[in-house]
Amino acid sequence: MKNRKSSMTPRQLKNAIKGVVHLVMTPFDEQENLNEEALRGTVRDAVATLKGEDAVLLTVGSTGEFYAMNDEENKRVAEIVVDAANGEIPVLVGTARGGTRYTIEMSQYAQSVGADGVMIVPPYYHLVSQEGLYRHYKAVAESIDIGIMVYNNAITSKIYVDPTMLQRLSKIDNIIACKENVWNIMGFHAAVRAVDPEDMIFICGVGHMMYKFEANFGAVGYVTELANFVPHVALGLYKACRKNDYDEIEKWSKIIAPYAAFVGKMAAKRGPLPTVISPAITVTDQAMYQGVCKAAMELVGKPMGKVREPMENLTVDEKKELREILRGMGAAVVD
Repeated sequence: MKNRKSSMTPRQLKNAIKGVVHLVMTPFDEQENLNEEALRGTVRDAVATLKGEDAVLLTVGSTGEFYAMNDEENKRVAEIVVDAANGEIPVLVGTARGGTRYTIEMSQYAQSVGADGVMIVPPYYHLVSQEGLYRHYKAVAESIDIGIMVYNNAITSKIYVDPTMLQRLSKIDNIIACKENVWNIMGFHAAVRAVDPEDMIFICGVGHMMYKFEANFGAVGYVTELANFVPHVALGLYKACRKNDYDEIEKWSKIIAPYAAFVGKMAAKRGPLPTVISPAITVTDQAMYQGVCKAAMELVGKPMGKVREPMENLTVDEKKELREILRGMGAAVVD
């Protein structure tokens, strides 16, 4: 499967990244081993649902539990997702690591198996200088031929790629997109205003709760796990925002709201978090949505297993509550 070449240039990928940026979950069996058959099946399901729509697949990012897998597992997931997508929907692979050389190695591997682009969060663990941040992205960009999406997620990396730096990075030919993870709409607007849209596009990284606001400020799509179990909702919200149809936007927002509230409720039950940077990071910032999403997929008949330790999974009673929420969203819940 190696040395499969992407059919997309970075410019073509820039034009293709829009709509539903579908988060590919990584399924594990009861022993927490990678379930390759289930992974291939869920990707084929996503392709069947999203082909012909504005959509791309995103694998082994935070949601795909890259941090809980070793390098061989991450590489294997990337291979399977690219192969199962079969060129029918673009695939972005998360390749970020704490150091530049290591990030280059993972990015080159993603290119070798045919990924259309890579997603790279800023270096984490140690804080770096502005020039160190620029050198990091520039070096990775020069090491590969495919497109790069900057993952501007300060919650996990501790580094905020400010609008001035985004403008600099956007001038590097194959850095063509930004997954912007800010909850402040004016912060999002400032980033978009700083960058020539011919150089870089923006997607809403914080998903279905913020996209309806950021769509008006230039977000061409949004990251979401919803298409894993209610694809009609994921697509419905995107299309309503593209049409700027307020009534339709509110309809889909009200359908999504109970699910989003449930995720927050599950996180709050498991607080407080052991962090020294509260209240900048609150209990609801923990990645509870992973366990909720996997439970939701199980409830609609897609084998996912659990999230790997030390992250949180739902209890039996919590799954019963989720089942009713999914029914209200129009999910095909399996009895």
